[in-house]
Amino acid sequence: MEERYDAIVIGSGIGGLSAAAALARVGGKRVLVLERHFKVGGFTQTFSRKERRWDVGLHYVGEMAPASTPREVMDLVTGGQVQWQQLPDRFEHFSYPGFDFEVPSDPIVYEANLVRAFPHEAKAIKAYFGDIVRVGRWLDRYFAGRTTPRPIAWLLARPGASLALTRTGDYLKARFSDERLRAVVASQWGDCGLPPGRSALATHAIIVRHYFTGAWYPVGGAGEIAKAARQVIESAGGSVRVNHRVTRILLDGRRVRGVEVRCGANGREHDATFLSDVVTSAVGAEATYSQLLPALGLEEQAPRPPSRVSSALVGYLGLKESPQKLGFRGENRWLFEGWDHDALSAGASAALEGRPTHVYLSLQTLKDPRTRTHAAQVITTVEPAAFDAWRGSAWRSRPQEYEAVKQRVLEGMLSLVERRHPGFRALVDYAEVSTPLSVETFTGHSLGGIYGAPATPERFLDWRHRVTTPIKGLFLAGADATAFGIVGGLMGGAMAGAAVLGPLGLRKVTRAAHRAAVDPYPVLSPA
Repeated sequence: MEERYDAIVIGSGIGGLSAAAALARVGGKRVLVLERHFKVGGFTQTFSRKERRWDVGLHYVGEMAPASTPREVMDLVTGGQVQWQQLPDRFEHFSYPGFDFEVPSDPIVYEANLVRAFPHEAKAIKAYFGDIVRVGRWLDRYFAGRTTPRPIAWLLARPGASLALTRTGDYLKARFSDERLRAVVASQWGDCGLPPGRSALATHAIIVRHYFTGAWYPVGGAGEIAKAARQVIESAGGSVRVNHRVTRILLDGRRVRGVEVRCGANGREHDATFLSDVVTSAVGAEATYSQLLPALGLEEQAPRPPSRVSSALVGYLGLKESPQKLGFRGENRWLFEGWDHDALSAGASAALEGRPTHVYLSLQTLKDPRTRTHAAQVITTVEPAAFDAWRGSAWRSRPQEYEAVKQRVLEGMLSLVERRHPGFRALVDYAEVSTPLSVETFTGHSLGGIYGAPATPERFLDWRHRVTTPIKGLFLAGADATAFGIVGGLMGGAMAGAAVLGPLGLRKVTRAAHRAAVDPYPVLSPA
């Protein structure tokens, strides 16, 4: 079986959907999106147990205010069909032993609140916010260079690189003398999976700047994004297909000509070939080069596999009643057992023993005005190597020991939440846990990594993490091409679609996104 399309996209996460929708709406192309899972959306999908629903990767998103560039691109990708609910003004709550701090949806108020809490660091705090703005400008230039020739990209990224590529931990130690202040400003490191000692200051700045004006949540859950994007793609004559696992990217010399696919599930599978001169991979740089491409001597041109990746242990909780009774308003809660984030990050073995050092609590129920049942999530980061002993086992057939570890992890996370918020545990009447092996099973991400290539200084220095590749017609989309997170993947997909459209492609995409915000795109019934 062979079919031809204007473009093929591998993977239906936010990066793949963004690339496909940009090509469909701006380029007028008939696009085929191929997804190995039985559901579309990657980390923007949801799953349900009876009437309860949980997101698997999206917990909150910044820069979704109307007229912001990410919001306009999101509306372009989804046809403006997704509504966004803003979280409470104080959308982040950091909890340490004997100390709590809330982050407001205004950088000026945020700075003032930090000065009020740490008056002896007032001058350093002001300088810190100035540095975040400076690194933010560097990031704008850096990402603008991801679709340009290497010499231009280098020239764009050179000014300011020294500060941007300092390790976050080194910068904070040099800037602040108070250990507690260093911990507080780095509290959101779970959003990228890297503690301050490993991440680039650019990584830290991405997170801080992303939430300068607060946070939002998609009404109806993350699955609304995938549903709307799919409608945009199919209304332009394209197709989004699940249970289609790409096994090989087909080449004619150094030019793309299509993909080979294993279609179907449950023992009823067959092979198919889909042809196109344009293929965009949104499944990660390392997987694209090492698994999907034939050996072409590209080792020096492809991104090197990271030596360490970050993943998470997630407890999906069903609640008997609303957590509002305990004083929650829909804000995120970050709970830490100490002040040294690098030491807390190294506590994976403690988490497996039921003694997590840090937990993120997401109260999904209070973020979504459309929710009629009560659900929450508790999350702690972990390195996938902690689960190597069970890596060869199959989903739903893993050993009892593995299930026992999951139960200990859940009990430990709930115990930490209960200590900080007495009465929460009594609300829980259902729970299940996912691990890095769950991520690997459903997404195909190597070792269950959930953040893409680690955002270390070395990653920013590696020019190979970019949208274009050495293969003519092959592009990379998503987090590995740009940055981690939902908006990182969204913009990475849009940039991949723009690269396909030629030298002025990015300008075409952003202009189309702005026009769509002014004159909403009418989403038609699928062709």
